[in-house]
Amino acid sequence: MEIRLVQSFPKKSHEQELKEVKEAFEKALALPPQKRGYELEKIFVQLMRISGIQVEEPFRIVGEQLDGAIKYDGHFYLIELKWFAEKLEPKHIGSFYFKVEGKLGARGLAIAMNGYTSSVVESVSKGKELKVLLLDGNHLANVIYGQYTFKQLLDHAIKCASLHGQLYCSHAIPKT
Repeated sequence: MEIRLVQSFPKKSHEQELKEVKEAFEKALALPPQKRGYELEKIFVQLMRISGIQVEEPFRIVGEQLDGAIKYDGHFYLIELKWFAEKLEPKHIGSFYFKVEGKLGARGLAIAMNGYTSSVVESVSKGKELKVLLLDGNHLANVIYGQYTFKQLLDHAIKCASLHGQLYCSHAIPKT
């Protein structure tokens, strides 16, 4: 009988994993726009994994490219990540909304690192079923720097949309 010793490495703590995400995020800040966007996709996937949220990496389907998806509280959320120099305009969210609308029971989660124009926040919810939550770089940074967890952020954003019709929630999450 041969006995093999298997060396196991201690599992990283949540704090260690979050520190790695923070370091990747800080490095991404110095990258050119397109590379920064691709790095954001990797950071988001890693953040979801350490948050205990089921995540699908970026994928393509006929005629569409999606930045990924998550499953949270029994719902699938298609992900749109944008790291443009300027704030997002309604046309950017409109095309994402169209992608979400074409999927069975899907919801959308858009994260624009530099935020949205006021016309996005005003127009996205007018005359349409609420299907897309809007977050920005401050929301994401607050998670990365430990102000709150991504699950707390999602619960807050869902509550704002469900109870008040607000697709864009405040950065401050009330303590419960």
